[in-house]
Amino acid sequence: MHAMWRPRTYKYVYIVVVMYVLTITLPHSVAVYWAFGDVLLTHSNAFSVFQKSLPRDIGLIFMIIHQVLLINIQISRFQFWIMLMKTM
Repeated sequence: MHAMWRPRTYKYVYIVVVMYVLTITLPHSVAVYWAFGDVLLTHSNAFSVFQKSLPRDIGLIFMIIHQVLLINIQISRFQFWIMLMKTM
């Protein structure tokens, strides 16, 4: 909501996020699909084409932590609005 009320304060954050996506996320995604394109036609998860190793496991752990945190943030925001509506 803050970005809607004061968008000027977030322009640097948006620039950093766009640069992150363009320089890290997209090239790695293209590299994986270029190297394992035919294998990924039969696998639904890109991590399944990598050999079992410590870096792959660390990536999976970080992804799971990221998902858990985001789900908890969304649930807590939803519960906040429910509590707010009950007080009115």
